[in-house]
Amino acid sequence: MAVLKNAGKFKDVFLSKGKKDLIMMNSSLLKLEKNPKDINSINDIFRAAHTFKSSASMMGYDKASRLCHAMEDMLDGVKKCRIKLETCIDTLFKCFDTLELTMGEIVKDKEELETAALIDEIYKLAEIKSAQRTSAKEEEPEISEDISTEFAASKLTSLNVKTELLDTLMRLSEELLIGQMRIEKVRETVDIPELSAAVDSLGRVITDLQYNVMQSRMVPLAYVFERYPRMVRDIAKREQKEVDLKMDGMDIELDRTVVDEIGECLVHLLRNAIDHGIETPAERKKSGKPSMGAIRLSAKRVRDFSIIEVSDDGAGLDMSQIRDVAVKKGLVSAKATKEELVDAIFFGASTTKEVSEVSGRGFGLNIVKRRIESLGGSVTVTTEPKKGTTFTIEVPLSLAIIETLFVGIGGATYAIPVVNIERLIIVDKKNVMGMIDNEAVILNGESIPITRLNLLFKVPSPELDKQPIVIVRRAQDRLGLAVESLMETQEIVIKPLHALARKSKYLSGSTIIGSGEVVSILDVGNLLLTKRNIEKKEAKHETKPAEDK
Repeated sequence: MAVLKNAGKFKDVFLSKGKKDLIMMNSSLLKLEKNPKDINSINDIFRAAHTFKSSASMMGYDKASRLCHAMEDMLDGVKKCRIKLETCIDTLFKCFDTLELTMGEIVKDKEELETAALIDEIYKLAEIKSAQRTSAKEEEPEISEDISTEFAASKLTSLNVKTELLDTLMRLSEELLIGQMRIEKVRETVDIPELSAAVDSLGRVITDLQYNVMQSRMVPLAYVFERYPRMVRDIAKREQKEVDLKMDGMDIELDRTVVDEIGECLVHLLRNAIDHGIETPAERKKSGKPSMGAIRLSAKRVRDFSIIEVSDDGAGLDMSQIRDVAVKKGLVSAKATKEELVDAIFFGASTTKEVSEVSGRGFGLNIVKRRIESLGGSVTVTTEPKKGTTFTIEVPLSLAIIETLFVGIGGATYAIPVVNIERLIIVDKKNVMGMIDNEAVILNGESIPITRLNLLFKVPSPELDKQPIVIVRRAQDRLGLAVESLMETQEIVIKPLHALARKSKYLSGSTIIGSGEVVSILDVGNLLLTKRNIEKKEAKHETKPAEDK
């Protein structure tokens, strides 16, 4: 067999190209399964398998090459109508899985997986006698000069960078940003034109560096979305359901850290949609629905957030069942509102009577909630009986460097993420209305609860005739944060909290500014929980008339 010289140098290129070939094979076979007469999908699988075979041959991965050759024989039989497509779909998917597992072994510098048994299964299924086979052992795959040149060119035009290196570059750019802030603080104390010009020039370079480092960490959602059609198909088949998955917004880019975290969350939500949401074909027909259920996975960008939705047209949440389970487990009271009941499904209020391979223990949604909130995001649910359920995830595009508004509270400086700020207002103290357990301000006809941060943090603060208020939001929740002063906006590097500060649930991190001062970052998510607690208390009382202060 002819093997590419110095093949080890091209391993990363082979793995990168092989991954794309496998994505093409899986997506094309899924299309073919839905439309067996789609000759273009057969050709796409054939081409991807042939490319994988040629690449594997050049690299000396004989077992993978032989498996691809057997797949080509099977696909040729399908094209010529010698083999029925439905008899070989599962076997082809098994081949794709074997190739993917083989690539995993190659990454670890281990031996390829054995493929002889699977190759025999293919030829037995295709009813091709040994004498009629074209032996991959005897055949020496053609390695054209064009393919070898393509490999070399790919190495020169693309480069796989280890994530550890990207993390190091990000950390160094963060330190540069902190250094820049310190130098700018020094500039304020001296009047040296040359220093001022140098600091401005340095700032532009650091901004460009920071932007490009962050861009190098951005990953399109297609990176995780492309894994799901095959998974949905396999789970639906195991659950004896028919499901059509539609995906939008795969070009939206997020920081690699965010993408890694939400990947598992979306798996839980998709599995939940198939198991809890979509009904069996027979049940759907009784309800006047098409036998095939629909799941939509979509993403869009809003400001510095990505909004990801997982929706289905299934049975919707059974609120009465959820109430029974949640009350029995002590998660809510018997008089719980619909909002409280929906929240309960994230804490173990599962209505599945039997634990299956897919779901039933109630842990999946709890993992989703914890993961998303740890990213500074939120997850909400809307549902309608017999029409379906939608889970909406809102996560920031990036985590390492964020834009914040600095505010003064009790003589100290705090930072509020700009992505959570809806509006800044200054109101006369007489327009701050006193209610049962809180204060509120009327904005555009809506009563918005206010939390005085000096009282929350138990620090002294002067009474102001003109009260600055920061209106923050997450999902549909809004809250006014009363502060002493509004300061400048600034990009900051998020650092972990000091051990003592971690005891406060209202802080999510810290940063160091140019003066060397440590500034705490407010956790908007937990602050909004104070609003919910206030609303629960007020629901138990009659609302008093608002009083002027």
